[in-house]
Order: sequence, then C-alpha cells, then structure tokens
Amino acid sequence: MRPALRVRGISGRWLAIFGVSLGALLIRFLVPAPVGQADNRDGPRLMCGLGLGPVTGHHPRFFRFSYFEYVSKPECAGRVPYPSSELVPLVLGRLLTPVLGLSGTLNLIAVAVVLCVLASVAIASLAVGLRISLWAQVLVAAACWLIIADSAFFDVFGGPFSEPAALVGLMLVAAGLVYLGRGWRLTVYGLILAGSGGFLAILSKEQYLVLAAPICITLVLAGASRGSWRGLRRFRTQEAGAAVVVALVLAVLAGAYTVWDSVSSYGQRLHHIQAVDMLFTDIVTKRAAAPAQLRALGLPVSWARYAGHYYWDTTSVRQSPLYSRYTGKLTDGNITHYLLTHPGSILRVGQSAAVAAQQFRITTLGDYPVSAGHRKGAYESRVVVLTWLMHQLPPGLGLWGLIPLWLVMAAVAIAALAWGRARAWHRDGAVVVLCMIGCAMVAFIPPAFYAGISTTRHMVGMNLATSLAFVLAAGLAASMIQQALSRGRSHPASSGTVSATVAAVSPGPRR
Repeated sequence: MRPALRVRGISGRWLAIFGVSLGALLIRFLVPAPVGQADNRDGPRLMCGLGLGPVTGHHPRFFRFSYFEYVSKPECAGRVPYPSSELVPLVLGRLLTPVLGLSGTLNLIAVAVVLCVLASVAIASLAVGLRISLWAQVLVAAACWLIIADSAFFDVFGGPFSEPAALVGLMLVAAGLVYLGRGWRLTVYGLILAGSGGFLAILSKEQYLVLAAPICITLVLAGASRGSWRGLRRFRTQEAGAAVVVALVLAVLAGAYTVWDSVSSYGQRLHHIQAVDMLFTDIVTKRAAAPAQLRALGLPVSWARYAGHYYWDTTSVRQSPLYSRYTGKLTDGNITHYLLTHPGSILRVGQSAAVAAQQFRITTLGDYPVSAGHRKGAYESRVVVLTWLMHQLPPGLGLWGLIPLWLVMAAVAIAALAWGRARAWHRDGAVVVLCMIGCAMVAFIPPAFYAGISTTRHMVGMNLATSLAFVLAAGLAASMIQQALSRGRSHPASSGTVSATVAAVSPGPRR
C-alpha cells in the first residue's frame, strides 16, 4: 500500500484516539475544579519576563495555591523573557485567553488546554503510527494517557514553569520517530512531530539541553534506516537528508542556548546557586566527613558548619565572610573534578538522586486555586496509577532498580531490531525505546549531579522518558514472545520431513 493511501486509511482512527484522549485530559484537568501547581518561586523568571504576575487576592503567592490568572505588573516592566520553548504555549495561551472567555491577560487554563491538545496529538500519532492491530493501538494510547495524566506530570500543565514543554516535547519526539524511514510523506510528518517535540524538550530549560544528543542522533539514524541498518547508501535518500537537516537545526539551537547560558549574568548566577546547593546538600552533607571533602574541593575547612544547608537557607555558606574569596570554587567544573577524582561519590550521589526520583511526584506544592475551597497546600490525586505503581517498589531501590531496567529495555529493543524483518513495528518501537532510554539517562545527570535541591521535581523528564520506554519495551517483549510461540506451534521439529525442515528455516512473512 502506498504511503498516501495508508495515511488516508488511518486518519479516522487517529481522529478517534485524539478526540477521546483530548476529551479525557480536559475532564481530568477541569472537573470538578481546574488543577495546576503552585509557584515554588521559580515562576517569576518565566512569567515576569512576559511582564506578567498572578492575581492572588492577597492569599499566599508561593507554595500554597495555584493561580491561573496573570495580568500586567509594573515591577516586571522591561524584564527580558527567560529563554524557554515554554514561551510558545504561553503565547498561544495568551491569544486563546479571550477566545475562551477567561479572565486576565494570560490565563494558564488556556495554556493547559494547548498542552492537552499537543499531548493528545502525540498519543494518537504514536498509537496509530505503530503498525499493530487496533486493540493494541488502543492499549498503547491508554497507557500513554495514564502516563501523562498522572499527577506526577500533569499538574505542571497549569503551572508557571518550563517543564510542561519538556514533557510534551518528549511525547512528540516519541510519536514522530515511528514514521521516519517509511517513505517521504510519512517521514515528513514524523519530522514535523519529532522536530517540534525536540524543540520543545531541548530548549525548555538549561537542564534539558543534554537531550539534544540522543534526539539528534536518533533522528539521523532513524531517518535513514529503512530496511537494513547496515551500509552508507541509506544516508543518501531524500528522507535521510531531511532528517539530518532537522537534527542540525536542533543541534544549532541547543548550541546557541548553551552559549547564552554560559555568558549571561542570569545563567551564571543560576549555575552558581545550583553549585552551592549541590556542594552542601549532596557532597558535603555531614560535619564529620566535611573537613576532608572541603579540602579536596579547595574550600575552607571552617565551612563544615554549612554541611547540609542550601543556598537560601537561614544558615548558608553565602553568609561566610570568606564567601567572595572562594566563589571561583563554587562551580560546576569543581563539582565535576571532585566527582571524577572520588568515584565513590558518583555512586552515592547518584543513588540519593535516584531514590528521590523514585518518589515520583511532589506533595509540597498546592494544586488547587483558592476558589476550589481546599486547605492551603492541598494536592490532588485524580490520576495516580503510575505513581501508585512506583510506590509499590522498595523505597530505597534507586539506581539498583533504574539501571537494570534501562539495560533490560535496551536489550529488548536491540532484540526487536534483529527481528525487524518479521514485524515492521518491531523496528519502529525499538527506535523509540532506545531514544527514550538515551533521553532518560542524560536527563538524569543534571538534576542528580549539578542541581542539589528539588531533585524529585527536576526528575520529571527522566521519569517520563523511562515510562514511555517501558510501555513500548513491554509491548515488544510480549510481541516477540508471542511470535516465537507461534513459530514453534506452526513448525514443529521433524527429522524425517523435508517440508517441515524447509518451513522451520524459512523467514516469516513481512508485514
């Protein structure tokens, strides 16, 4: 069947899954009251750059309640917007606010609606793009819906943060990858999805710039991998060229953001604060061990008193009279040097971060607006299937569960690639699994080793990528097991029957 006919044939199925997903997400968001996530003091760097501040009605601005209505604030005039791909849904939400009859210059309810639409596009495109039966597509769509609708991820849709762009972007990347290398029209559609998703995810904030590596590499390889994975001629096709262009654009954008982050006063200050948090909440954590650690870091031994205290704490190293003298040591470079020269610390810090990630969702920020009538700081649990499952694991598992999971899923994906000639969707699913594992691994590094605080919240990208990889890896494993069992029943061993022998060694039909 030609690609154009195939696209027309699946359009009705795509619309059905998209409509059901979007309707369910909107109900999950708005009924019985809209939910978001309270500002943890990070919101102003994004929203004030747009000249906007929340209407709080004299209630606590931070931590307790979510606020959807934003209006112009004189104190924000002249502020330069924080560079983030989240500005795209914010601008769309600003245009949509009066259309939906919502109050304020910008209402985050409109922004959340935009994000729900993008998430539903990703769910429908991923499910329908996999060349599997209808019931299997519905199962994949339902699993993806339960992931993004989980309170661990969904609540930020209505918050003033950059994370929503990263989460929706990862879903769009996963959806777009299954169309690459399948003819020109499908490849273009896949690149639109994966390219826009890569833009949203990579440029959402400096923490996610590292996603450029796995996403760009996968785009280049998947765009040229029609049929055999060997040989250089597959890179000379029109589809391969288009994939390379999209990957280069994303790489250039990531590079430009990295340059800005390294030279801007805002970026330098942010990294300095994060370095202090990391040094004194993840490395120098106990007074007994602090002197030796501080010497290795080139810092005063007298700073042992600040062990376990973050930058904004009432007892903080920034209060030391020696602080200005040693600011050159409070850097990511010094942290990297210490970790590489003390490998045991890598495991200790990584394990602590993985345990924090295993908590999956935060409950320290309120999810409801004042009008909902809930107590201060109340958080919602409308959809917590994935969170509940995570909490059934041993609480201190951390890296001892995460790394084996990544390795097992990667092994399943590699095995599926080897079986790609038997079932075409094995190749598509395996590409997504490997890309999401790569995204999860690199997304783990910045919050684990360079952020210091709010680790659970900063691990949402890693957790989402791992969850998406798990859904498809489980499907691949089930499919390969079923296929192996079917071949065993269809071709029983027979030493005396030539036809049985021929059937047993013949490759299966292509689908």
